[in-house]
Amino acid sequence: MNKLLGLLSLCRKAGKLRIGFEPVKEAAGMGEARLVLYAADFSPRSRERMERALEGSADPPEQADIGFSMEDLAQVCGKLAGVVAVVDDGFAAGMKKLMCSDEGGAE
Repeated sequence: MNKLLGLLSLCRKAGKLRIGFEPVKEAAGMGEARLVLYAADFSPRSRERMERALEGSADPPEQADIGFSMEDLAQVCGKLAGVVAVVDDGFAAGMKKLMCSDEGGAE
């Protein structure tokens, strides 16, 4: 399994991952979201709605495409979703580091 997906799984088990449109929007609105990740096959219209919602938050989180499908995310998150939010600084930093390296991306 990819290192990024492994880290997402750990993040979920630690209770630091919000899964799905409404939970991500709520986490961003409360200033908890540190990193918002989009699945490759997330609807462009839904993404546009999410981006507008994030712009309205007091402290907008970073956003990134992860290059994995919603089905890939479902394997580690336990739920089919196109967007997730990391609500922990350490996990967010680790994921950003993996995404910047060749080790973390989709294969």
